[in-house]
Amino acid sequence: MGMSSGHGDKKAVQSEINVTPLIDVLLVLLIIFLVVMPIMMKMETLEIPRKITDNEAPDPNATMLTIKVRATGDITLSENEKETPILAADMLRMLRPKLEAVAARGAERVIFVDFEDAVLWGNVVTTMDSIRSLATDVNHDEVKVALKVKEDPKPQ
Repeated sequence: MGMSSGHGDKKAVQSEINVTPLIDVLLVLLIIFLVVMPIMMKMETLEIPRKITDNEAPDPNATMLTIKVRATGDITLSENEKETPILAADMLRMLRPKLEAVAARGAERVIFVDFEDAVLWGNVVTTMDSIRSLATDVNHDEVKVALKVKEDPKPQ
């Protein structure tokens, strides 16, 4: 078919594939992808909460800050089960002194965010980003924002 058997006319056209340029092109593409992919990948740190053992009790003096956003747009600041309705424009102004008080005690600055299911995802991201903007470090890591997880009702 397309193979040369070494017999026959020497002027006949040989239809063999030269593999060397193909391998060269593939190696160049491989090198390009190996160089470009780490640049394109953005490394995001993921912090997984450590498991609390039985002998480790939570701090009774710890302050739990929770922002609750309802579908109507109402925002509530909950500090140790004491709820205070706040305006969206005043949220950062209200949170800053509370976070500074938590930092003064040497505790980790964590704000839990609780959203109703009907809240638009854009509002969720905007709220979380504005809370993270309270951090003064470059990566905004000193203020941690955690989504509050709702437990599914157990089937009976």
